[in-house]
Amino acid sequence: LALLPPVSGGAPAFDGSDGDPLVRGVFELSPNPIDPSVLQERVADPSCGAIVVFTGTTRETNRGQDVARLDYEAFEEMSGPEMRRIFADCLARFGPETSPTGQSAALDRTLRMLCVHRTGVVGVGDPSVVIAVASPHRDAAFGAARFLIDTRKERLPEWKTEVYRDGHHWIGDRS
Repeated sequence: LALLPPVSGGAPAFDGSDGDPLVRGVFELSPNPIDPSVLQERVADPSCGAIVVFTGTTRETNRGQDVARLDYEAFEEMSGPEMRRIFADCLARFGPETSPTGQSAALDRTLRMLCVHRTGVVGVGDPSVVIAVASPHRDAAFGAARFLIDTRKERLPEWKTEVYRDGHHWIGDRS
């Protein structure tokens, strides 16, 4: 019996995941209230010295009107695949780097990413989106969290209605 190493490039490149879905990024739509502290606990890991949690809440005034609530719509069939691409882009920018030999050049830059977005009715002051990122170092955690919230807002297909005392206004293209 002989064991030979693969001849077409060696071992696969290290992505830091070891099967952990948080390293690739986890996106969830939730019809229930979001507790940012629970998300912080989910991304925590002994290898990480920094956790950044961004919480987007419903503000009381927008477009010069008093907001009563937001009504969110999002569809997993559309938003899930796009969020996976956003996580992949984030990892390429802030995650582990690999050397030309496929070996990790910076194992300590592994990210753990989680994004939860509300659907349905979200009251004033309540979280509508929470991004939690853990990393061994704060620079990568801050950069990844900002990238995720900004890019998600630009690319994710989701819609909301701002409901006012005397009417409502759709935000986002529903076509």
